[in-house]
Amino acid sequence: MRIGVILISAVAGDVGASVVRSLVGTGYKIIGCDIKPYSPVSDIVDQYYAVPSASERESYIDAIKDIIKEQNVNFLLPISEPEIELVNAKRYEFEELDTRLLLNNKKILDIFLDKQKTALYLNSIGIRVPTTVPLKEYEGDLDFPLIVKLRRGCGSRSIWKVENLNDLVYLKNKDTGSFIVQQYIGFAEEEFTTGVFSDGRNVSSITFRRILGVDGTTLEVLLSNEEYLNGIAGRIAKATDLVGYINIQSRRVGDIFLPFEINPRISGTILFRKKFGFDDVLWWIDVLSGGTYTYKPLYKSGRAMRYYSELFFDMVKISE
Repeated sequence: MRIGVILISAVAGDVGASVVRSLVGTGYKIIGCDIKPYSPVSDIVDQYYAVPSASERESYIDAIKDIIKEQNVNFLLPISEPEIELVNAKRYEFEELDTRLLLNNKKILDIFLDKQKTALYLNSIGIRVPTTVPLKEYEGDLDFPLIVKLRRGCGSRSIWKVENLNDLVYLKNKDTGSFIVQQYIGFAEEEFTTGVFSDGRNVSSITFRRILGVDGTTLEVLLSNEEYLNGIAGRIAKATDLVGYINIQSRRVGDIFLPFEINPRISGTILFRKKFGFDDVLWWIDVLSGGTYTYKPLYKSGRAMRYYSELFFDMVKISE
């Protein structure tokens, strides 16, 4: 039986809440926190805390450190990209508290939190990607449609499919240097997400073809064994000295796959991956504890879907 205390941030969001659910029954004491006073997993975490936003840098770090001291936290898993960037900048402070971080190395975070750097880096190690340039430097050498997105963060938000010159000019006028333009490739029906885990020696990956909702979240996945993507996953993991988890998003174009984004964090398909035997968060904790992991695929095919539900808090009935 595993023992220890893990603190998970942003548990009012879908990714953080899914991480909590993935760890229930593993033996760990689970502490959750978020800026909101409630979360969809408030009833299953062992303790829940409301904390400041990561934009309040010092207040956020102080609050997290207070929870670590109060709960004797062994492991910290920051979920959102602003939290990841902040904790990365304060690594030494958590090392002094003897708290292990489920956080990728600085090289991975520096490259893959920046979509322009991601494209340049993948090209440099021989992995083809869609043409990607800062919007301010774009000179119109790609055919419409185009993709314009923020260079850093925001997940599936702040992404525009640009169909004509007028729309492109509009976005250029709004750009303060934070946008990139990317070649539009393939079709939405041929979009794939690949989870990659490594302990620094072994590399494992799992790929789903995914169907997206209107907000860009994954609503449905189909297990897809793609050796081409397994090969890309292994090359990236080895090149970046991966010890932990990353997520590769790609589209099929003919007989190959072109990665268009890499997320250096736990991704929203975590519960899908766990059900198919790919238990990356638990493996990460085990590796940080000095242990090992083993991945043996459980299914040769399968489909999974995500549904929404309603939660209610602080409801007081009118007295008759």
